[in-house]
Amino acid sequence: MAPTDDTTPTTAPTLVVDRPPVPTAVRARGLRLTGSRGPVYGPVDLDLPAGTLTVLQGPQGAGRSSLLLTLAGRMVPDSGSRLVVLGEPLPRRRTAVQRRAAVAGFAGIDDLDEAVTVADLVRERLAWLSPWYRRVPKVDQATLDRVLAPVFGDRPLPRTSTLVWHLDEVDAMLLRLALAMAQRPDLLVVDDVDQVHDSRRRQTVWTRLEVVAATGTTVVAAVASLDEAARTPWTTSPQQITLATGPHAVPAA
Repeated sequence: MAPTDDTTPTTAPTLVVDRPPVPTAVRARGLRLTGSRGPVYGPVDLDLPAGTLTVLQGPQGAGRSSLLLTLAGRMVPDSGSRLVVLGEPLPRRRTAVQRRAAVAGFAGIDDLDEAVTVADLVRERLAWLSPWYRRVPKVDQATLDRVLAPVFGDRPLPRTSTLVWHLDEVDAMLLRLALAMAQRPDLLVVDDVDQVHDSRRRQTVWTRLEVVAATGTTVVAAVASLDEAARTPWTTSPQQITLATGPHAVPAA
């Protein structure tokens, strides 16, 4: 019997970890919308991974708001468009998508009444999201902080008695985002991020949207500046959609 050589080196087996692919939150092919005055947007092809931030860039009139509302199940695209959002085919499953998608920053949809307090707005939102038979009590500071803190981060939170009129444009935008996130959506679409006019202060909004996406919510946010994504410092480069001379999707740099 041959002697055993215990000094012979051995190679440890390589451990291969199969990581599941990141699911796609939005998949569109030939997505377009035509209005009474002609094309609104499209055709657009999209593949947006879940839990990511996408920046939708385009000038006024390029169809940004309409595209966002289509993704959220609020508008119906042209026949022949193929669109699946959160695993649901649109427009057939619009109601299911609407339950899981929240909107923020849209004129005429989630405008803030400047004459009311922040606590009143939060209570109204919580009442809207609660069953009809459940009474929502007056919002105290602890409840307000719980609703706003995930979006505001380390930024000072408004007080319950703060009137919306007294909020600066950054806090007003973050409040709209927080009210939308109270729905605990899987998809958040945000219009007109450049209603925060100063680009340096707008960075606060982008940073907080990155945090929201990092928690697992897919975020698609629109801005008018065509070079916004290139000029903004990012933790992770977002995917970009550019709607300009002819709406088309552009992969992340």
